[in-house]
Amino acid sequence: MFKKGVVVTLIFIISTFLQLVSQIVVTRIFGASLDLDVFLASVAIPSILVTVIYGTFNDAFLPLFGEKKSKDPENADQFFFSHLLTLLLGSLVLGMVLMASSEYIAELLYGSRGSVFVKDVGFQMRFLFMSIPLAVVSSLLGTYMYAAKKFSRFPIAQAIGSLLSLIIIFTLAETLGAWALVIGFVANIGFQIIVVIPKNIFSASFQFANVLPFLYAMTPLIIGSFALRSDTLILRSYGSQLPEGSLVYLNLISRIFSIATGVITIGIQVLLLPHLVEYLAEKKYKKAIEYVNKAKILGLFVTIGVIISIALFAPFIIKLLFVGGEFTLSDADKTSAMIPFFILPALAWGTNNIFFQPLIALKKQVQLGILNVSALVLALLTAWLGGKLLGAFPAIIIGITTLLLTGIIGSEILWQYYKKKLL
Repeated sequence: MFKKGVVVTLIFIISTFLQLVSQIVVTRIFGASLDLDVFLASVAIPSILVTVIYGTFNDAFLPLFGEKKSKDPENADQFFFSHLLTLLLGSLVLGMVLMASSEYIAELLYGSRGSVFVKDVGFQMRFLFMSIPLAVVSSLLGTYMYAAKKFSRFPIAQAIGSLLSLIIIFTLAETLGAWALVIGFVANIGFQIIVVIPKNIFSASFQFANVLPFLYAMTPLIIGSFALRSDTLILRSYGSQLPEGSLVYLNLISRIFSIATGVITIGIQVLLLPHLVEYLAEKKYKKAIEYVNKAKILGLFVTIGVIISIALFAPFIIKLLFVGGEFTLSDADKTSAMIPFFILPALAWGTNNIFFQPLIALKKQVQLGILNVSALVLALLTAWLGGKLLGAFPAIIIGITTLLLTGIIGSEILWQYYKKKLL
């Protein structure tokens, strides 16, 4: 796990470096401006949906596809490509519905900022929703590679997509403004498909598939994952109540923590689920439990190390890399002042998928979905109460901390319960 995980992690570190450079370019070009506030508000829901798709389609489909490959290898590819076609058509319909509803979504989330802000957000959001069917295809093709034990192919595709997005932003921002960010977001996902598409797709026989087993596995996961990823929604909805530029500061520091802690454990996350599915199918329960224990311990240690490093060096790095152009030294100081408040959420950003995957391998998606929805309800209640008593910024920290830590603690309790049943 360690050796293979290092390779995958290094690829994601390169991808993360490209995202960091992109963030520097965006921050220097736009600063704490209204244009960037509009884009951050516009991309909130589309980015949550894309993240949910990437996080749940693999988790829901890999156990089904892995079982098919084990029991009926001759028809496994037919099984995969039929599901790919059916789910692509369904996601196209969903994407069109969301595009038509973008202004209503913007009004619901950001109505307090005024009609002009809502109109601009809704217009950009309409184009960002084009990424939904692209994300479905990309994530399923990534699952195909993981099932074939080609663990580095999809991470390489994501790194190349990040590079393309950076090039688009750097070259087009001066002429297109914030629309360069919109184009970069959609093109990033679309180009991943080109890199990861398997050669045998051109000789595959496509037909409609019975996707009910997949939907049954995916529905609780996607509801639970959307609930879990609503930390972005909490952050930006309450952040929109703060002074102009606050969304930029919140986005910058939360991305530094979430990307850094997430990427350092991504190798563990990528390797854990396929191996657990295999061990459980072969009834190697003790080996599976040992694998889970090692993954959690390793994930916690490396995440804590990253958090300590960020807390010590992030203020210096922010001033060194981000200050310039429209982003001032005062903006950097305001961003750095938020660092202590994101330490606990960062611990969860780095480890939550590691804690969730044993339950997914056991096909306990319903239980995990209920847990994450319950965590969201509790987070919204505590954020609302914090907002009433303390203000918008404390509401953000209270809400996302409650959301993330409830999910981890609850999933560990569930795992201990089902682990005893296995033994």
